[in-house]
Amino acid sequence: MIFPFETYLCAVLKATRFLVLMIFFFRLIHPVEAQKISNDTSQIKRLNPRKATIYSAACPGLGQIYNGKAWKAAIIYAGFTGITIGLVYNQKKYKSYQQALDFRLDSLSSTVDTKYPSLSDGTVTSNRNFHRRNRDICILAFFGFYALNIIDANVDANLQEFSINKDLSLRWQPIFSFTSITGPKTGINFTLTF
Repeated sequence: MIFPFETYLCAVLKATRFLVLMIFFFRLIHPVEAQKISNDTSQIKRLNPRKATIYSAACPGLGQIYNGKAWKAAIIYAGFTGITIGLVYNQKKYKSYQQALDFRLDSLSSTVDTKYPSLSDGTVTSNRNFHRRNRDICILAFFGFYALNIIDANVDANLQEFSINKDLSLRWQPIFSFTSITGPKTGINFTLTF
């Protein structure tokens, strides 16, 4: 007679064997090595700044992905999304106020402004100008953000090899000197090591 505990124990042993075999199998497929610390810069992937610039010009964010900074691409697309939302909103409001102003200034009695009947002509004109100005600013921001995307990809690719020495230090020490002509002098000597 087999007890429930023995059945459970057999199932656990089979599962353990299966897991050990799977780990061994994946270890054979993908060998894992310890981290090697090397000062050899020939193994650093050299990025082509021209290629990163062309990628970013063709598709915003692609240059950042080429440089290995995909998180910047997400920020770029979030920025473009925000600018586009502002552009669409202000364009819609601008057209609405422009249409209301056209109805008000039309000499026909059949065209009546039903959207903003409680606003004066000056208020409608002011709101139209406000949204037109904001729409134009969004267009400029779109092109500025596009240029910033290209510049960032280029600079990031150029500076990928730039590294600061581990021994970056600033030392100072007081200096005392005495000459017969000038007498005693004191000062501070700064030494920057990089």
